[in-house]
Amino acid sequence: MGLTTQALPASTGQLPLQDREGLEDIGYMTCMTLVLLGNYAQTGHFGGPLAYTPYNVTAHLAGPELGGMRYDYRRPKHPFGDKFLLAGGHNVPTGYALWMIMGQALERKYKATGDRRYYVDPKVAILPIDALGFRRGAGALKDILKNAGLTDHALFAQAKMRGIKALAGHAESTDVTNDVNGGPSGIGIATAAGKAAFWDFIGAPNSSPKIIALEGEFAMTEGHAQELKTQAVALQVGKRLRILLSDNNAGIDDILLGGVVSRKYEAYRLVDQWTSYGWNVLTLDNGNDYGQIVSAFKTMEDWDPSDRRPMILIGKTTKGYWPRVVDGKIPGHGDQIVSYQSHPYSMKMNAPYFVALAKTFEQHYGVEFVGIRDGAVTDPRERLIQFKTNIDVVMSLLDRNGLGDWLADRLVSIGDTVKDEMPLHFDVKTDPFLDDRLLVANLPAEPQNVTAVNRLSGGEKQVSITLFRKPGEMAGTRRAISEIIKWMNYVTDNRFLTLSADLSESINVEHGSLWGHYDPETNPLGTRLKAAIQEAGNVSTAIGLVSQSASVDPQKFAGVWALSGTYGAFTPLMYTPARVWSQQSQDSRFRMGVLHILVAHSGPETAADGRTHFGIFAPQVWKLFPRGHTVHLNFWDYNDVAPGYFAAAEIAARDPKVGIITIEVARPDFPVADRSKFADTDLRAAAKGLYVLRDFTPGKPRHGYVLVQGSSSTVNLVKQLPRLEEAGINVKVISAISEELFDRQPEAYRRSVLPPEAYYDLMVVSTGTRRVWPIRDLGPLTDRYSLTSDWDNQWLTSGLEPDVIAEAHLDPDSIFAGIQRFAKEREERLAGQRNLLGALDRY
Repeated sequence: MGLTTQALPASTGQLPLQDREGLEDIGYMTCMTLVLLGNYAQTGHFGGPLAYTPYNVTAHLAGPELGGMRYDYRRPKHPFGDKFLLAGGHNVPTGYALWMIMGQALERKYKATGDRRYYVDPKVAILPIDALGFRRGAGALKDILKNAGLTDHALFAQAKMRGIKALAGHAESTDVTNDVNGGPSGIGIATAAGKAAFWDFIGAPNSSPKIIALEGEFAMTEGHAQELKTQAVALQVGKRLRILLSDNNAGIDDILLGGVVSRKYEAYRLVDQWTSYGWNVLTLDNGNDYGQIVSAFKTMEDWDPSDRRPMILIGKTTKGYWPRVVDGKIPGHGDQIVSYQSHPYSMKMNAPYFVALAKTFEQHYGVEFVGIRDGAVTDPRERLIQFKTNIDVVMSLLDRNGLGDWLADRLVSIGDTVKDEMPLHFDVKTDPFLDDRLLVANLPAEPQNVTAVNRLSGGEKQVSITLFRKPGEMAGTRRAISEIIKWMNYVTDNRFLTLSADLSESINVEHGSLWGHYDPETNPLGTRLKAAIQEAGNVSTAIGLVSQSASVDPQKFAGVWALSGTYGAFTPLMYTPARVWSQQSQDSRFRMGVLHILVAHSGPETAADGRTHFGIFAPQVWKLFPRGHTVHLNFWDYNDVAPGYFAAAEIAARDPKVGIITIEVARPDFPVADRSKFADTDLRAAAKGLYVLRDFTPGKPRHGYVLVQGSSSTVNLVKQLPRLEEAGINVKVISAISEELFDRQPEAYRRSVLPPEAYYDLMVVSTGTRRVWPIRDLGPLTDRYSLTSDWDNQWLTSGLEPDVIAEAHLDPDSIFAGIQRFAKEREERLAGQRNLLGALDRY
């Protein structure tokens, strides 16, 4: 199939006159409102949001028949509404302004008619009163009117309904129709392919819901956005994904072509960059012209659905666009401020340029703003009054010439096209991740041969699943990963998806799919998504997948879970999108899916490949989240994987706060441990987070606690247990699988394993580092006695695996010597701490 690049002519024939005028009027109101936000907040930007506004207004108001969004402002997070990604985060003022105008139109109409069709919950809507909340925190807004003596002022009556909303400086996924946290650049839009693929995967018809993502060309240089190009083509998302690119050649401090990239490189062309990746590319001479945008939207809507290439619309726009500009001039003022110079809102309040923009609005609509020609407002109370008064001047246009009625009726008409039912491949009434077969207590201890049935093709196949292995069998922790994925897919009817580049075999996710590679046409039940070596893009796609749900009930989840993995040393490439996802997951009003990060081949063992693969520091980024938002798992034995993972899954499926599970495993194969020799013989002990390998010998002096984490470290320590016994070293050895799982155990168990006093009599043996301990609050001498891969604060060399482990001082002899020193110096250790505490009593 040949590539398509299509330049679109200007056309307004698609829209009736009233609708075309409505788009332009609402667009002008949006422009004026967002500039007012920047003027009175004295922060934010006006150039980019203005450039985006015609795209934004057309997407929301053109109507689904013409390729605009199908959504319901009254229920903006409805699962079957189209997804709008205001990925250019700092351009959010165009969103706030438009949503504010929409909210006001519906509130006005509801008050006038009492018709419930126009009613919007004030907690859902953005209203003119919220202009005061632009780039202010919720805490500051709580008493802002009270402190100014304006609580009962008529201008601010809307605040009595539910207060004033805080409007962030960048787009948030909680913002009305927006479905992404916009910015840092490239990350917001990078999830778009996954969002589109989700609806294909669950069998939504053709291109509904569709994904409309709005971004600028500067952000498209970012790695996450670049990787999207391959992701979307690999997933064959077709016209369900439609990117709107605002091509204004302007960033924050420079221009792109002719600035960052020299003009002499004529081959640097945006269109070519997308066609070369296989996308369908449409272009507009003027991406600020409503007629051209509507024509382009209609073209995309009518595109052949069998063409599985994604679509991008590249429109030439002006950063600093203004509807009433004439030949680059603001009438009555002078030159229009455009390009990157329009990015920072550095003008003083009510500065001449702002007044010039406002004057064109006044003259066009016959209105007058209050006080703007009197200079900056220094009194906080008067600023609030002038701010809200002038916002209301813009809103007054809704009472003229039927504009408010047109907008309210259009919003209701579009909203009524969103239905609560949609034919899908999957049952969306129940959450399969709550199935009792996934509970740790119900996991089969013996290998299972099950029959997998393909609901769509009718095919059947026998699948072997081995969650636990016999002691002595040679199998490392990574070998268990495909087994837990298979069990998950068997129980959930293929709802666990994986994206792990062409190393998925190496990190053992390759065989987790019951039906192989996903293809939207030939194999829609495949759960192994084809992916290139794109850590950032792969995890962004996984986030797109889990950030959707087909449940109308916000308390019930109907979607997928997804896993992306790579070598532990390279997983920081995944961290930033995962961090942003964690924020979105926390704030979501709907239950979302769970992101999984497989931190594979971690530990010093991977340095056998090369020093670049040395995975001890990098995996520790997965502890950098608010406590309780993730569950981190670090496995050392094959039989720890299933109980530890499904304990985490049990939590994540029931606690909406937990949006991420991270799984750390090493590459080597080791004999499966004989748990009959451990103090805790429970096959499912890993589910408890920490469990005892060796307890103190009764009746003998105790020498302290040894907390061990990681693969080679634990295996080699276990080998030394008989030797420690023979040497009379009486230590309690505890395996640390997950602090988060341990935190959720009963207090009695936690104290039995690791009582509070133990934290001051403890050393760590770990394939990780002394920078991040397996558990928090360890005592002051822990660092001095612990054994970690960064023992000499140098990057280790590479080589054969035994050489690497020896250099890391985690070989059996080094571990024995380290524990022996720890035990022999116990009295000295405790005495030193007592002396330090005693010294405090002298002050």
